[in-house]
Amino acid sequence: MAKVLSIRNATVRFLEKIVFEDMDFEWEEGQHWAIIGSSGVELTAFLDTILGRTMVTKGEILRFFAEKYQQEKKESKEVHSFRDLIAIVSQQYAFRNKSNLQNFYYQQRFNSMDSEETLTVAEYLLGLDHQKGEWNIKKVLNLFKLESLKDKSLIKLSNGETRRLAMASALVKNPKLMLLDQPLTGLDIQTRNSFDRILQEIRESGIHVMISTNSHEIPASISHVAVLGDKKVKETMERKSLDLSEFFPIQLKGFDGLLLKRLLSKNEEEGFKRIIHLENIKVQYGEKVILKDINWTVNPGEKWLLKGENGAGKSTLLSLVLGENPQAYANNIWLFDKKRGSGESIWDIKKQIGFVAPELSRFFPANQTCLKVVLSGLFDTMGLFRKVNKEQEDMAMKWLKLFKVETLAGKLLRQVSLEEQRFILLARALIKVPSLLVLDEASQGMDEYQRVLFKNTIDQICGLIPITLIYVSHYQEDVPDCVDRVFQL
Repeated sequence: MAKVLSIRNATVRFLEKIVFEDMDFEWEEGQHWAIIGSSGVELTAFLDTILGRTMVTKGEILRFFAEKYQQEKKESKEVHSFRDLIAIVSQQYAFRNKSNLQNFYYQQRFNSMDSEETLTVAEYLLGLDHQKGEWNIKKVLNLFKLESLKDKSLIKLSNGETRRLAMASALVKNPKLMLLDQPLTGLDIQTRNSFDRILQEIRESGIHVMISTNSHEIPASISHVAVLGDKKVKETMERKSLDLSEFFPIQLKGFDGLLLKRLLSKNEEEGFKRIIHLENIKVQYGEKVILKDINWTVNPGEKWLLKGENGAGKSTLLSLVLGENPQAYANNIWLFDKKRGSGESIWDIKKQIGFVAPELSRFFPANQTCLKVVLSGLFDTMGLFRKVNKEQEDMAMKWLKLFKVETLAGKLLRQVSLEEQRFILLARALIKVPSLLVLDEASQGMDEYQRVLFKNTIDQICGLIPITLIYVSHYQEDVPDCVDRVFQL
């Protein structure tokens, strides 16, 4: 059988570490792969190795799928790369505004004037490089159910909608190989259930597919599975032969409970009567109504799960709570016993709230180290822009030490793995010991071990202090055990 790609005896460096040694892997035509393993860093590094983003210091990678294309381009003296034939959907995607600057800030998505500076879904897809092939803009809009969103500003898309657009953007390139890094994270149950049909259609169009995924979420249209571990491909098999009981026994060692308790100690409790009170909330942009007749009261110490399909308005609702949405002033909203618009500043609200969402890391300036990101939580800014004292810096270092990422203090946030970013953002949210903790898909993109660790950590925190919690997740297994109330949009 003809080969797509071979990795032979390869030693690979990624994020300044050796991630693979003496690794072998064969990809043959007609095979569609799921890559699973206990380390999310390894899963991402494996896809990046195929894409040529890592450093191979020993061994070789043979990309047979690109040989004919490269020969033709060489003969016609055109600039080319094997990457022209690969589309990747990573977990970190960034869209730009009409000036081609990626200078979005988090609040911008809720401000109707700012969104005019951003491309719409249709404009964005039209601006991409297209290879000739079966997939055009109309077909990908239809496949990923984006037709109704084609005139929507990119910055107003929900997390799940953005993920669908990222996949559509990859497919419209008509690649030979389509690589998807944890494609199911951030998608609601309905979209996850239809994902297998989507993959099947991609397969039938002649594209070879490889996904990194949770071992319990391997789509039926995947034919083969590779298990990573011990810095190599430990085992490969047909999907039907996979026995999960052989892999990934999760033996969790939690974080230092005594240190966590000391870091969470607060001089005094605030004594709020109500954390959130919403009456008949309505939010709309132009003719589009996002939220209507929303009533919700959150009392101190309560633990809530906020549920809803992609695009149901969860992010918009949270933006009202976080003080990010200008439409808060046109509604009856009380936060921490104060009515919005009664003279309180946005900083009065923010100092009581710790917030983590996967997209937050996109909005920090590129020069922000992990230590600065944690310290910025003291001032509720997207980055550190003022001097701090030694006591504050020591406190931030203790949070990094608690989550076992203190060695990353001087590294840029964008240089560390997604798992590490999530715990750094959690440290940023907790450093001021907030009254309300809002976690919006906060463990999205983590591997299986890290997701369980993150969930248990939230339970540990909620067991130590009477913090109020709002948790958003499409995965029931990620919801902390302490959550006992549900608000469904």
